[in-house]
Amino acid sequence: MPFARQVSIGRVALIQFPEAEAGKLVVISDVVSPTAALVDFPGQTRRVVSFKRMALTDFTVEIPRLAKKAVLKKAIEEADIEAKFAKSAWGQKLAKRAAKAATTDFDRYKAAVQKMKRSAQVRRAFNALKKSAK
Repeated sequence: MPFARQVSIGRVALIQFPEAEAGKLVVISDVVSPTAALVDFPGQTRRVVSFKRMALTDFTVEIPRLAKKAVLKKAIEEADIEAKFAKSAWGQKLAKRAAKAATTDFDRYKAAVQKMKRSAQVRRAFNALKKSAK
């Protein structure tokens, strides 16, 4: 089966690591070698990134090769890439993971108490049904 996401100019990718840049979206501006690409995004510096460090997304932006920042910014805003990615299952999963990582001890405690209450209600209802079935 052929790959669904091909490396191309204008392809949006997600940086996987290093930790400082993980989760950032970038757009491929030029393919430098078989193992690396020149990537850019508004608010970030243009740099060469290895394909091992990024994951290609389904989204593309219509830009020329080595597009200037203004052209890139306009194309990204027109395509509404950040909102589309945030709505995707992948973006929602990353947002959920970030929200869970940002919880405090007290938030985790409240969630555990809610889970115990919910499971106690389910257990009572199950036992009542089990008792009435006899």
